[in-house]
Amino acid sequence: MHCRRLLALAIAGLVGSVVMACSESDGRSLPPADPAKTTTTPSAPVLQSSADEGDVFAITSTAFADGGVLPDELTCRAAGGGVSPELSWTRPPAGAVALALVVRDRNAGGFVHWIVTGIDPLVEGIGEGGVPEGAVEGPNTSGTLGWSSPCPPPGSGTHTYEIALLALPSIVAAADDATGDELAGLLEATASERAVLTGTVTASDAP
Repeated sequence: MHCRRLLALAIAGLVGSVVMACSESDGRSLPPADPAKTTTTPSAPVLQSSADEGDVFAITSTAFADGGVLPDELTCRAAGGGVSPELSWTRPPAGAVALALVVRDRNAGGFVHWIVTGIDPLVEGIGEGGVPEGAVEGPNTSGTLGWSSPCPPPGSGTHTYEIALLALPSIVAAADDATGDELAGLLEATASERAVLTGTVTASDAP
């Protein structure tokens, strides 16, 4: 009997994990976290408790201000193709069992540049080019895993990139062959709250 595997992004205790509904493999499952890329520094201390009433769920970066220009090292203009940004955030709302990051280009039909799921809700940051321990990267719209560096086509003007940190109140399960757009949509629909940071990149004037 054909069994369609499910990818479950689960939190066991306070650590996210990936659970597959079946053992049969077709190569489409997200791989386990890469130890070489996992990080809890420079901005990932453990929070003491769940959010207090009145706290604001917010996300920031030392690389750029909200609404500011993304530095070249985060884009395709960098040597090697660019890396994901350093990010920090305040404590999530009470009841969040996991966090997820979804990065979209608002000016390219919501093109998904990055998905990170299964982030421990007690982690409060992510290093440049890194992924928190226990979290996994999902596919982007291009169909590859990991950070797809912003690279607006020549002559397309200024693009705004939205970095959304999603607070998830429950386990999110998606088909193992879900596209980046499908997975991002499911995470966004499940989120109880979101914190947003935006940055811009202006395309070259050449057509």
